[in-house]
Amino acid sequence: MKSTIAFLLAVSSASAFAPQQATRSSVKLNAESREGLQTLAKELNPIVGFYDPMGLSQGDFYDMGEEATVGFLRHAEIKHGRVAMAAFVGYCVQSNFIFPWPQHLDGTTGPSPDFSPEQQWDMIPEAAKWQIF
Repeated sequence: MKSTIAFLLAVSSASAFAPQQATRSSVKLNAESREGLQTLAKELNPIVGFYDPMGLSQGDFYDMGEEATVGFLRHAEIKHGRVAMAAFVGYCVQSNFIFPWPQHLDGTTGPSPDFSPEQQWDMIPEAAKWQIF
């Protein structure tokens, strides 16, 4: 009896690990060129529309064509967005927490989290600031 129940439970729970067929929805974005970007921008935000004040989408970066330029600009935007998010997290963490071990050559720790981040920056030694570069 126990083995029958164990078998039935095992069989019934096995379906939880079986792959499910997902329905695929196909969306074709033709935003590889300037015209595609203009169309997509108008669809996504009809009020603002296409906004490229510096004309970067008209460029031909590295003589690779318009599609490569649009791709390069997309990758650059994603990369810079991720760096900005990491910088914001770092800003929040460093202004609220300091490591308890010595951080400077003279054996002192960093400035207290009681100060603003700008005041903390002014308090660290110049040699520590130059390590960023």
